[in-house]
Amino acid sequence: MKLIKTLIFLFLLTFTTHAFGKSNEYYQMVITNVLTNCKTDECRKSIFEQEVHIAFFNLMDAILNQLQFELSQKKKEKLWSNEL
Repeated sequence: MKLIKTLIFLFLLTFTTHAFGKSNEYYQMVITNVLTNCKTDECRKSIFEQEVHIAFFNLMDAILNQLQFELSQKKKEKLWSNEL
């Protein structure tokens, strides 16, 4: 049970404090669902793993979008400097 509490704390600390995190209400709903509907540690673990994977992919998507934007800006700057 201590492991589950630690995982919940780390999960909340990690994914509710960054800009790409979902609302606190969403995470409260997930935690409530885990505590009320999951009777086994395996069920709880799978839900938290799914949430971590979704948050990780969302973060990676945002990073890749930012890199794509920055590369397109560099390309435009290079084209403008070559035209002059």
